[in-house]
Amino acid sequence: MNTKATKKIPLVTVLFAVAILAVFVVCSLRINALDKRLQRAEDIQAIERLQYAYNYYVEHMLKQEIIDCFADSPDVLLDWLEGKWKGKEGVKEYFDVSQVPPPDFLHQLIPSAGLITVAPDGTSARGRWYALGGVMMPSQGREGSGPEISRSLINGIYEIGYIKENGIWKMLTIKWNIPYGVRIHDGWIMPEDIAGPMLKQPASGGGPITPDIPMDPGDLRYVTGYILPFHFTHPVTGRPTGEAKRNERLKPLEIEKSEP
Repeated sequence: MNTKATKKIPLVTVLFAVAILAVFVVCSLRINALDKRLQRAEDIQAIERLQYAYNYYVEHMLKQEIIDCFADSPDVLLDWLEGKWKGKEGVKEYFDVSQVPPPDFLHQLIPSAGLITVAPDGTSARGRWYALGGVMMPSQGREGSGPEISRSLINGIYEIGYIKENGIWKMLTIKWNIPYGVRIHDGWIMPEDIAGPMLKQPASGGGPITPDIPMDPGDLRYVTGYILPFHFTHPVTGRPTGEAKRNERLKPLEIEKSEP
């Protein structure tokens, strides 16, 4: 009777295979953990970009760009001091695109100290921000007088909810509070106040140094209401922003230069 001897696998080979499997499992776990950390970092970066863009749009009340920052979810909510607006339609109602603010409107609120918490599933997040800046609100003056402008410095706090829709972060809810503000009755210096005296000087600017290219009287940066063009497209829609159309309504300063 012929029998075959069963070959035994050396113990060292078994141990080596187990060690390789263990290394593979550990590496896979570490790679998965790193992937999650990378995704979380990218999510936070995208949320920060969205928030910064939103505040740039609010500065000159670029309303369509503001509306496009919000999600299509029915849970969208604007919780302002004057009341609450629900859903994307509520956002559109509040930021009525048919009402274009005058050039001397300014609502510059600078987001800072942002603290963002992304949910474990990576589809929603919360953020808290300070928002400090200057606000200029034109209003109808008394009968027989011109329009009046309320000037103030505002310190506000945002509590904001974000949601990822189709892979893109959008704003879901905003809760807003103003701990304090300071009204400014005089001493508010506008672009014309800064540029006007300089444009009246000779081409050198009247200073100790001469620029390579003199000041251009047609430069709209010297005019209240000018929106410095954005280098980036909208973080949600990817479309260019509408500052060029706003700037079309502005006229350069009319300055008679003084003799050298």
